[in-house]
Amino acid sequence: MFWSKFGTLVCVSVALFSLVAQGCGKSSGGVVVSGKVTYSGRPVQAGYVTFVPADGKGPSVGGPIQNGEYKIAAVPPGEKIVTITGGGEIQFPKTSDEMEQLTAKGNSIAAPVQIPPDAKGNKQRITVSSESSQTIDFVLDPPGK
Repeated sequence: MFWSKFGTLVCVSVALFSLVAQGCGKSSGGVVVSGKVTYSGRPVQAGYVTFVPADGKGPSVGGPIQNGEYKIAAVPPGEKIVTITGGGEIQFPKTSDEMEQLTAKGNSIAAPVQIPPDAKGNKQRITVSSESSQTIDFVLDPPGK
């Protein structure tokens, strides 16, 4: 009797471990989506790309833009609405001497051009295929251009 219960316990434990290790049958990979992002013809230096399911069902995923490029892993396939935010990095003076020179000239730290929410090409609808990887570039322009 002991060995029968012990054997059942071992089988159940192995089955549970297998389900956990496999993620209960869910796809753990998704699609790797990468590409370039430009605004007004220039690479977006810093920002964020977000993929939202067009039907509102499922997770939103996103990733950073660095030097005009992005790469996001585990994007579920399907129709998405893509939102791009950011623009550029603020270039702060690195030393107090640089700051002194900047203010002596009457200049101030300039904020980079930011991508407005209504930029042409923003919030576009795209389809992420079920391939293991896909390249999608985003070309954005100021509103009304």
